[in-house]
Amino acid sequence: MVTEKEYLVERVRQILGWKLNPNRINIVTDTTDWMKIRPGDIIRLECGDYVVRGNMKEQRFGIEDQPKYWVFNVIDLNNKSEKIIKTVFHESFYVHIGILKIRCYRNPEKEGKVLNLVREDKRFMQGKICYDEKGNAVRIIDFIKGKSFFQYIPLNEKPHFEYFQEDLPAILWKLFESFKAIEYLHENNLCHGDIRTDHIIVEAETGNFRWIDFDLMQDVSDFDLWTCGNIVSYAVAKGIKTFDQVQKGNEFTESIKKSLSYEDSSAFYNYRIMNLKKLYPYIPEKLSNLLLHFTIRPVAFYSNIKEFLEDYADMLETNFPRK
Repeated sequence: MVTEKEYLVERVRQILGWKLNPNRINIVTDTTDWMKIRPGDIIRLECGDYVVRGNMKEQRFGIEDQPKYWVFNVIDLNNKSEKIIKTVFHESFYVHIGILKIRCYRNPEKEGKVLNLVREDKRFMQGKICYDEKGNAVRIIDFIKGKSFFQYIPLNEKPHFEYFQEDLPAILWKLFESFKAIEYLHENNLCHGDIRTDHIIVEAETGNFRWIDFDLMQDVSDFDLWTCGNIVSYAVAKGIKTFDQVQKGNEFTESIKKSLSYEDSSAFYNYRIMNLKKLYPYIPEKLSNLLLHFTIRPVAFYSNIKEFLEDYADMLETNFPRK
């Protein structure tokens, strides 16, 4: 008679070609201590069994090899599909926006609420919340094939002016749909909480922009709004433009370098240049004005994402009308 472990070993062999030892196979029913979970382990949740292939990895700022030890690449042993499992990680830290100090903390139940709200909405990653035997709120996420927005933009090798004229308009329109998706969350009393360039996946098959990772949150209502500004800046600048990079490089004239001041910096990252019109004079006024809302000393504040989207839509229609 085939034992449960022998069945699981055979199932893994059929799907992945791995030859596991049935006497050493580890069935994880409590994911609390996620540091002990290894490739080849079977994570058993109320919604099924998943074999662990490895940890997912961070993809930004040159630390691609940094594993996210609480996040796993897995195969669903029921239907052979590739999934991402996010176990419970109670991290908290502080960020600064200007003089404000804001606490960020992870809330897996909130991510589950977002996943329920956005089911079948392809502007977002898809998945569900599922519990282990200890009641940990594990998230099962459908794997999206593609590159992050952080990776996608630098792949464009055109000079900035050519990129600005030929490619940026379509990118800004796609981002408009992405920001409308964030507005949808806000309308339902939820937030993204961790808007970053590596949390938009450009889907390989469709080219669609899709939001991922919703477990972070803050007790500040407009945190999403401020971080949307970082996305726009990254797209317009064709990457990150820092004061140090500009001053030490040969891309810009001495007069441009001398014109830069602290007031041109991002409120979120004060080493980055947000007043990009000083670097690229051909940036139209409405786009420049939108970016200036996110400087360390902004021309004005957006009170909510709806106001931001009104300006954004007007900027698009004026400067980058659909062809």
